[in-house]
Amino acid sequence: MPSYELCLLFKVLPRPEIAQCLKRTASKIFESGGFIRRIDNLGTADTPWRISSHDAIHKQASYFIVEFDAPSSSLDPFNNYLARDIDVIKRTIYKVPENTPQPACTLHEELKPPAYRSEVKEMIAIGKRKREKEARKKVQFNTGLDYMPFQR
Repeated sequence: MPSYELCLLFKVLPRPEIAQCLKRTASKIFESGGFIRRIDNLGTADTPWRISSHDAIHKQASYFIVEFDAPSSSLDPFNNYLARDIDVIKRTIYKVPENTPQPACTLHEELKPPAYRSEVKEMIAIGKRKREKEARKKVQFNTGLDYMPFQR
């Protein structure tokens, strides 16, 4: 089963009612044959813009992120269920990419002073090459004089 991430915005409600909304959402995921990996509560905050949902305009919302695995065939009915839920202001389902490689830990490299880091040395070399290239583009007067006679 593929992994998904559901971003939910609920109406600003008291805690028991928010818990009921999350239970309804979780039970729908379980009914569709999925399972929940994690639920994150991001708190209540102002929305970036006014959101109109179910004939009401909302300026604040309770933000939640639900990570779950479910069959891909069950997403459309689940999304339709969330669209009909009057407590859900906005919902978005993202597919989590599989087998994302973890970047290698470079803490030992980052703890070095900047002059000794390989990335900084590469940037300095790039800067030197760029300066040399710009120096070659400047006009060089081949007069043989050590000074410019017409400049002060």
